[in-house]
This record gives sequence, C-alpha cells and structure tokens, in this order.
Amino acid sequence: MDVGAAVAMAEGVLAQHGLRGWTVVLDRAKKRAGVCRFDRRQIGLSRELTALHSEAEVRETVLHEVAHALTGPGHGHDARWRATARRIGGTGERLVAVTAPRAPAPWVGTCPRGHTSERHRRPQRVTACGVCGPAFDVAHVLTWRHHGRPADLGEAYAAELARLRDPAPAAGPRLPVGTLVRVRGAGRFAGTAGRIVKRGRTKYHVATARGLLAAPFALVEAEPVSAAAAPRGR
Repeated sequence: MDVGAAVAMAEGVLAQHGLRGWTVVLDRAKKRAGVCRFDRRQIGLSRELTALHSEAEVRETVLHEVAHALTGPGHGHDARWRATARRIGGTGERLVAVTAPRAPAPWVGTCPRGHTSERHRRPQRVTACGVCGPAFDVAHVLTWRHHGRPADLGEAYAAELARLRDPAPAAGPRLPVGTLVRVRGAGRFAGTAGRIVKRGRTKYHVATARGLLAAPFALVEAEPVSAAAAPRGR
C-alpha cells in the first residue's frame, strides 16, 4: 500500500474513534507492522512493511493499534483489548497474518546442511543452526552473507570462531581472578577496563564501571602495570 495513503487512512480511523491529539508516524521497524505509543499519543507504522502489505493488511494493523489506544495502557492483548478490536472492525488477533509479506533481511546465515537463518542486524556472536540441533555445535555454525555477498564480521567475531574451532587452548593457563584487564573487539564494550572477579568455562566475568560483563577469553587481555602502580623499592 502507498505509505502516504496509509497514513491518511490511519488518521481517519483515529478521528473516527475520537482520538483527538493522536498522530500517525512512519518508522524504520522491520519485524513489527505497527505500535501504539501511549506516552506520545502516537500510532507508528513500519514504512517498509506498510509498503509491502495490502490495504486490508494495513487497515488491520491500524485497527489493532487504535484498539490499544482506546483500551489504554496495562491491557496488552487481553480480553478487553480483543473486544475493543473486534468492535471497531478488527480481527482481535495478536499477530500479523502468516501470509502477510515480511521485510527481506539483509543478513542470511547458512549452515553446512543448507538451513538458513535471517537477521536484520549484523551478527555479533558466532551462532549455530537451530534446525540441526537445540544445543550449540561448532559443526553447525552459520556462515553469513550480507545482501548476498560474503561478509567480514570483524576481528572479535573471527577470534571467537577460532577459539570455538580450536578449543584446546581453553584448557591451558588463563588470567587469574583479580587481574586488571581490558575488553578487546569491536562491540559496544570494546575498550572497557575492569577486574576479573570470576572465571567460567569459556568466559571471564569482569567487574567494570559499566557493570559486570561476561567476555570470552579471546577478547580479554591483561592491562600492563604502569610505573605508578608498580611496588616501590626500599
């Protein structure tokens, strides 16, 4: 459906049900078609999914969110919300119909057996195929492509994958509890310093100013002791 026409339709439904002061906005959501933001008195529609969905599917999304607005916060998808949704012409279903188009994911991972998994965001951790088995198995690790092309997932990802494929070093000496360390890699905690408070089977638990972090062995390195911190001679 044309997104401009969808916004106009949604605004008409709001007015029809007396929701004055409410607005309709388009957002960048990829997995959910709509949202009701009570604090902003706002109905949000996914720009991408709205463009993919038919007019009937968009109207159902609008009625779903308007029912939330009419019911008020604290009800979720309870009986009162369902009754309201059906009263104004909706189905009262929680989820978009399984037949409705989905936004294509830019990241596609494939396991050695050919099963695929999609992501809308760049994978940060090594993931194994959930179809091949419920437990993680390095033999079922997904290989990722971005928009159909092989992807370089960065140093931290490569280090984790190397450790998982060659677990023998994990049995060797590790940094002791109490060691001052710094987290390496490219994630949001990269460069964070702290002190090891616990050592697990594959990860350190590091106390930092940002809270307790669980970081893989391969991404943690000891901080060099500065001259100012070194013991003084007599």
